[in-house]
Amino acid sequence: MSTRSLVLDYDFASGKTAAHRSDLSAKDFMLLGGSGVYTAMRTVCGGRRVFLFDDHMQRLSNSHRQVMGGHHEPQYWRELLSPVLRNGLSQVTGESKITVLVGQDRVRVQFATLHGPTSRHCWVRLIDGHREHPEAKDLRWVHEREALERLIAPPVNEVVLVSWHDRRFYEGLSSNFFAVRRVGTGRDPAFRNFELVSAPLDSVLLGTIMKLVLRICERDGIAVAYEPWLELEQWSGAFVTSTSRLVLPVERIVHGEHEQRVDGDNPLVDHLRQSVELMMVEQSVEV
Repeated sequence: MSTRSLVLDYDFASGKTAAHRSDLSAKDFMLLGGSGVYTAMRTVCGGRRVFLFDDHMQRLSNSHRQVMGGHHEPQYWRELLSPVLRNGLSQVTGESKITVLVGQDRVRVQFATLHGPTSRHCWVRLIDGHREHPEAKDLRWVHEREALERLIAPPVNEVVLVSWHDRRFYEGLSSNFFAVRRVGTGRDPAFRNFELVSAPLDSVLLGTIMKLVLRICERDGIAVAYEPWLELEQWSGAFVTSTSRLVLPVERIVHGEHEQRVDGDNPLVDHLRQSVELMMVEQSVEV
């Protein structure tokens, strides 16, 4: 596949779709996307299936209602976008990151080569800040976070927003963040000796991979503590989740001039990582 992305523009008024190639990255595509809402999906199985498609349609419906006053149910977006996605995926090869922008008069969809993490572990940097309306994927957030994204440089993979005043964490700029702490010893399998620590769901954007992680915890009887306190010394592990990262273990947390090491191979983090990867086909659909 060419490094150039494919962009399809669907016009609400005419019902017609136009295609063109673009040199824009997914980030620049969103920055130049005007006002509206967005979601970002990924393909699996060599580009034949879309991962968590229904979850993305639900999120798009919710965001459109909250930000733009829309009234369409997820089924409307499924029926509108499915032929657009089929059209685009027939013109590209390999795995794609699919970015959907919804404005007042059109939908723009970019199909770009999916670039996953270059390392099995990552670093994150804690920065004081809070997303004003985390429940919706508003394109305004893409502009608001741009300055903080300049703090991301290898080996730092993500900036995690925190409140130093309240000593609590929220979410990453383009991800959800979780910590892990020990609750026992000697249990088998080893991941049962740990619990997940999460920000409360009403304080962050409930990402599609975050939702899948919480489903796995419910399925496997893993405790989830919605206690987002910055107690780094009690954390045995941590990870970030997103469409491109899936579950990416954290091995170091940077805050100011300080660094906190955590176990990048923590058993619970590894269990969740493997579980998400195993569910990629099961939780995907052909559009």
